[in-house]
Amino acid sequence: MKTNFTFFCIAFVLLVSAEVSSRPLSSDIDKLTADEMAPLALEDSMYYHSDEWFARFQGEINRLESATPSTENRVELMKYYFNYTGLLGELTHTLAFTSKYQDTKIAAKFIFYSNRVKDLAHEVLDDDSKSIEQEAEADLFLGAAEGYIGIFEYGQGNLLQALINGFQADNHLEKALLLNPNLVDGYFGLGMYRYGNSRLGGISNFIMQGGRDLRQVGLNHIEHAILKKASSLPLALKTLAWFYISEQINPENKNLPSEHPLSQHKTRQNAWALLIELENRYFKGPVPHSHFNGNKEIAMMKALQYVLDKDYTKAGIEFEKVLTISQHLKKRGFEINPQLISSVEAGIKFCDLMLWEKQDNSSCLKVQEQIDFLKSGGSMVEYDSKKIRRELHAVFSEALQQLTQKMNCGAGPATTKSEPF
Repeated sequence: MKTNFTFFCIAFVLLVSAEVSSRPLSSDIDKLTADEMAPLALEDSMYYHSDEWFARFQGEINRLESATPSTENRVELMKYYFNYTGLLGELTHTLAFTSKYQDTKIAAKFIFYSNRVKDLAHEVLDDDSKSIEQEAEADLFLGAAEGYIGIFEYGQGNLLQALINGFQADNHLEKALLLNPNLVDGYFGLGMYRYGNSRLGGISNFIMQGGRDLRQVGLNHIEHAILKKASSLPLALKTLAWFYISEQINPENKNLPSEHPLSQHKTRQNAWALLIELENRYFKGPVPHSHFNGNKEIAMMKALQYVLDKDYTKAGIEFEKVLTISQHLKKRGFEINPQLISSVEAGIKFCDLMLWEKQDNSSCLKVQEQIDFLKSGGSMVEYDSKKIRRELHAVFSEALQQLTQKMNCGAGPATTKSEPF
């Protein structure tokens, strides 16, 4: 089914404007269920404020673990374990984990809590006294946990294990939605797998989806989760924005007509609509935490979008924001991946070069240095997927090559080997 994204944007804005809510008081939060706490915690993760929620979730986990065992308690405990896992997942993004950089303690915690979700979900599914609703929730959280582990394993380079986890996640999420279509977070998970497998292709897509291109199906699933105000709304908005940026660099879309939903024209419109929505929804006006000075993931997406738009002045401003936010987070004790800092600094240098007015031999040398930096494996954006990294690399490399032609630099022979993508 095709989605009219203009209608989607209008409908979503109406939903948001019709929703009048405020953050509960601390004493009221203590009375909330796991389902009610989850969206509040995810929203706070946008402001890098998670310590409070880790403590709350751990407190509820301790309480439920010591309570009399029952199916109801197991379901609630499973949800708190998953909420804890979700915050750990967001923390790995904040710290810019890659296959080459991670905090082993956080990684171990992530796997431990994910496996506890799976264990409890299986206990509920094996319980003859479970209700249909409890069975659906167990399938949902089991699928979500398998998906989280699959993404983590993929980042570690364990492709076979990631494939197994992804296949299991897919099956459980489909079962959950079959039992209860109102569990709309399941559409977010399915959308990620449908899109991700199609976008990355290879043996994973062949085994999982018979080699079919289900990118649009995946995007539609995520849009559905957003329209239905899934509890994972902040993540769904960020993910969909990134997917639409990703489609703009996808060589498969190069010759699509502008009216096609995956054309560069349409995906650019959709990416900007989502980035604006994220800004308006979470970052306009006063924010709930005084320590917050910007979201580096949103700034990075905006920087990339401005690079694609060839607006290098605004792209440079956003790269500078990423650097400033990262340095601020480091002062707060966040162990940010050093490679992120060096990549962002390279992005700032790239934008400065693209705006260079002076045209002489020294200018040409600086441009060639940047080209050589890319050819030797340097990057303005760290990404574990070789396919996506190669496509991002091409965006920056082609822009620099065009600059050398504009400046009549005369391209010399490459002096370094390019990265084996």
